[in-house]
Amino acid sequence: MNTKYKIRPMCREDILQVEQIERQSFPTSWPPTPFKRELSNRLARYFVVYTLSSAYDGRQGTLRDGMRPETLSSFGRILKGVLHFIRYRFFKTAFSNHLIVGYIGIWFMTDEAHITSIAVKEEYRRTGVGELMMLRGIKAAIDRKSRVMTLEVRVSNYGAHALYKKYGYREAGVRKGYYLDNKEDALIMTTDLIMSAEYQAFYDGRVKAFRKNYFDITKDE
Repeated sequence: MNTKYKIRPMCREDILQVEQIERQSFPTSWPPTPFKRELSNRLARYFVVYTLSSAYDGRQGTLRDGMRPETLSSFGRILKGVLHFIRYRFFKTAFSNHLIVGYIGIWFMTDEAHITSIAVKEEYRRTGVGELMMLRGIKAAIDRKSRVMTLEVRVSNYGAHALYKKYGYREAGVRKGYYLDNKEDALIMTTDLIMSAEYQAFYDGRVKAFRKNYFDITKDE
């Protein structure tokens, strides 16, 4: 099974790439999400989906030339691997060659898990990235023993509606003029009780279907 993409908790080194995805996906949103503050928020969790790109420097948001593996000596490759291990094992920072292709943010409020934002880099849409983030978000909510999951979505975003309904969300109301750029209404969507046996079985089925249709789901690193 091809594990083309992986998912892990977001860290500070991801912020530059995540901000770029946010601007691409929500160009009219203001103000931008304060990701540095969000990462220190005990009631929030952010995850990123990434793919490995040896020519990408996530810290600078640019392609790099001098650090490609084929340009390094044997000692240089070993040293680079050791440094990457130390940075991730002890400081929990991302490898610089992690190309971020999507992110999801969740707030935990009493017994509710609220998806604040979910976005996929344009050229990586319709590849399973959005569904991978939905599955990880649901797992995070289950791990926190949340009662339900909720979100808002533009009434005109029919593609998103279909994805959310696929994962057990249903329409629960409307927020009039919710989006400031054009005063568009937002649909409020919510799941059933995610800790119930019925929903747990539903979730397990969605995981199996995802693995069959896209790729295996690896644990967070």
